[in-house]
Amino acid sequence: MKKFLYIVIFLLIAIIITNKVAKKFLKQTKIEKVDFINNIKLIYGSDYKDYIEVYKQQSTPVIYSPLTEFRESPKNQSFVSVSKIGNRCNEINITKCESAKGGENEIWIFGGSTVFGYGLKNNETISAHLDKLIIDKKVINFGQGYFNSTQSRIFFQNLLTYLPKPHSVIFMEGFNEFKINQIHNYKFPIKTALSENYESIVNKKKRTTNEKLINWIKNRFNRLNIVRLIKENLITKNKSNDFSYDTTKNLDQAYIALINRLKTNFKINKSIAKNFEIQILNIMEPISLSRDNYLSSNLPESYFKNFNKHIFHHKKVYKLIESNFDLLNLVDLNLVDLYSSEKMFIDLTHYSKNFSKEIALKIQKSLQM
Repeated sequence: MKKFLYIVIFLLIAIIITNKVAKKFLKQTKIEKVDFINNIKLIYGSDYKDYIEVYKQQSTPVIYSPLTEFRESPKNQSFVSVSKIGNRCNEINITKCESAKGGENEIWIFGGSTVFGYGLKNNETISAHLDKLIIDKKVINFGQGYFNSTQSRIFFQNLLTYLPKPHSVIFMEGFNEFKINQIHNYKFPIKTALSENYESIVNKKKRTTNEKLINWIKNRFNRLNIVRLIKENLITKNKSNDFSYDTTKNLDQAYIALINRLKTNFKINKSIAKNFEIQILNIMEPISLSRDNYLSSNLPESYFKNFNKHIFHHKKVYKLIESNFDLLNLVDLNLVDLYSSEKMFIDLTHYSKNFSKEIALKIQKSLQM
């Protein structure tokens, strides 16, 4: 019995040591601990410590939201503040982020994380800049990380059922519409970034105690650094089954389906706005991948090598959009190729504070106030 106990203790110690050693070699760990800080310094310069805090504050988990599946969680923090109903506030260091009230005094803007303003403080987002430019209206930021155009539309419709209609509504869409997970799931039903998570929760069968224990052990085992390292380096993944890796495959069917989805949502937005007598702007947002504008960030080119497949697909899909006049006729402001001599992007997707201001200026000129 003692011999068996010694063996168990020895194995546990060996696993702990091996696990700690393996952590040093994991790519993900290196990116998280080293590259992250270095990249923040490159992007933001001397103010980088503030933005480390911004990234921490924006990284709180999303919460469940009926009909859209999820949304940004409410928070009252120094740089990132979100109200109970999901709008981000336009000021920093506030005690409480007030919820939108609706009415002719408000302009609502919807979109994904670019509208929310990932990587920016409350007062640096497109919404905040637009709020300063339009004196007699309050601009409400309903941007939500990971949202596609269907979620934005549903969120808008849901708000209209219990708040007075706003003066104007803005939908700024594009990048999230054509992400890899969307190309995979272009057929009905439409999936969000978290659909598969919810699906597994709702559809799972009642598990026995033994099944729960086995599942718990399996999950813990897969989290071990040594297991992750083996998967990362020794297990050859068969990427030929994943069409997002196959740059030779014709994916026009998927691209066109996603373009049609965006077109339909823009069309529905216009119909709702017309019936409710709300001024509307459908906007194609600036996309760093369509013309390699992401290289305008301070990040080294090596950073972007991990995103080659995203760059490839976005170039292809935006080539198709250029000739899709049915979609373009529904677009009130096309900013896809908006260019600035200053740094436009802070990463592959998200805008710098100066570029956010330029976008706000373009929107202000297009709104008929």
